[in-house]
Amino acid sequence: TRLCGYPPFYDENDAKLFEQILQAEYEFDSPYWDDISDSAKDFIQHLMEKDPGKRFTCEQALQHPW
Repeated sequence: TRLCGYPPFYDENDAKLFEQILQAEYEFDSPYWDDISDSAKDFIQHLMEKDPGKRFTCEQALQHPW
């Protein structure tokens, strides 16, 4: 996601970074995400859902209002 100017996952240590990605551990850090709409955040949360059964399909993503 580049809505706020940086990727959703970051760590100096590659092993920790990959663990964050695998666990879908991300945050909408303030103040960077303060001006991003709730709809955009909702869209991102659905795309980055760890559980594939709950993650948006392509069709669901296309239907999202954002």
